[in-house]
Amino acid sequence: MEESEKKEHLEMLREAGVKAGIVPVQNLFNEDQRIEEVKRLGILDLNLSSESRYNSMTQVATYLTGCPQSTINILGSSVQQCKASFGFEPEQIDMMEEMPREISVCQFGLAKPGQPLIIENILEDHRTKNWKNMPFDPGFRFYASLPLMSSRGFSIGTLCVFDPNPKNLDHQQIDGLRLLSDQIVHMLEKELNSTGVSVAEGKTEEQPSQMKGQYYSATSILFADFVGFTNLVENSDPGELLETLNTFFSGFDRIISKHNVLKVKTVGDCYMCVGGIPSQQKTHAQEVCAAAIDLLKFVEGTNIQFEALGKPCWELRIGIHSGPVIAGTTGSTFDIWGDSVNIAARLESSSESGKIHISEKTKDYLEDAGSFTPRGDVELKNKGAWSTFFLDKLN
Repeated sequence: MEESEKKEHLEMLREAGVKAGIVPVQNLFNEDQRIEEVKRLGILDLNLSSESRYNSMTQVATYLTGCPQSTINILGSSVQQCKASFGFEPEQIDMMEEMPREISVCQFGLAKPGQPLIIENILEDHRTKNWKNMPFDPGFRFYASLPLMSSRGFSIGTLCVFDPNPKNLDHQQIDGLRLLSDQIVHMLEKELNSTGVSVAEGKTEEQPSQMKGQYYSATSILFADFVGFTNLVENSDPGELLETLNTFFSGFDRIISKHNVLKVKTVGDCYMCVGGIPSQQKTHAQEVCAAAIDLLKFVEGTNIQFEALGKPCWELRIGIHSGPVIAGTTGSTFDIWGDSVNIAARLESSSESGKIHISEKTKDYLEDAGSFTPRGDVELKNKGAWSTFFLDKLN
C-alpha cells in the first residue's frame, strides 16, 4: 500500500471508530516517556515479517492458550503495528499491519503497565463493546495480552491471543504468556543493540547516570514490621532497642539468604526483601513465603528468651505480593520500585500480628503448595478492594 493510501486508510478507520463510539484510553501515566522508549529502540521502523523467530513465538502462544490466533503488536503514539502473527488470513494480516491505536484493543493494556489484559467477551466489556458498531467484524470475542516491557520498564507493545468464543485463561497460561513476552523483548533489544539501530543512551529523568535499573516481570515482595513498635520505643532504652532490632534483623538476614531471597533494606522497624531477582526463578513466591514462615518462627523463639529475661515480647506482621518491579542501584544501594512494592506494603500494614497476609496473585504462584484462610475483599489504602488471604502453612 502506498504511503498516501495508508494515511487515507488510517484516517477512514479513525472516523469509523469515532462513529462507532469507541472511546480511546486516556490520561496515561508516563506516556511521553513510554513513547521516547519506543523511539529509542527504533522498533516502529523495524521489519520483522521475514523473521521466523517472532512468528514462532506467536505460534507457541496459541499452543499454550488454546487460542487459534496470536500477534506481536507495537504501540506508538497514534498507531499500532503488527510485527508478527499466527493464524490469520493474508488479507487480515494486511489490515492489521498498521492501524490507529485509538481503535485497537491493545491500547487498553497501557492503562495498567506491566499487567495482563484479559477481556473475556469483547461484546460485553465496557471498553470494547462498541466494536460491534464498526463496519467490519474482527472475528474474535476473547482477547488476552501480556505487555512487552523493555528493560527500562516501559510497555512498548503487546503479545496477544484471540479466540472466536468468549473464554478465560488460568494462571499458568497467563504466566506462560509472560515468559514469552519477556523472551520477545530480550530478542528485540539484543537484536537492536547488535545492529546499532537503537538510539544512543543518554541521561533521562527516569534513568539518570547514577541509577542503574532493570525490569523484572515476576517477583515476590515481602514487607515485615513489628506491631506496637511506637510503644516499644517509648518504653525501651535506646541502646537496648537498637540491640534488639539488630538481633532480629541479623536473624532475618540469615533466614532469607537460606531461601534464596534478596534483602532490599530496613527502614526503622520495617524489613523488606524480594524473591525472583535476578534469576526470575519460578519458585520465587514459594521461597519468599517459606522465608516469611521462618521469620515468624524466629520471632517466636526469640520471644521465649525475652520472656525468660523479663523483657517485652515483639510481634511481627508480614505482607507479600507478587508482580513486576524495577530493581537496581542508586549509588551503592540496592532498591526496587513499582506498584507491586506499594501493594506489598499495603498488605503488610493491613495484616495482623503473627500472620502472613498475601495477595491473590501470590496465592496463584503458590498453586497447590500452601494452605490459606480467605479474608475476602480487603480495602488497601489508595488501591481499592483486593481479594487477599492469610497463608497458614506451606505443604
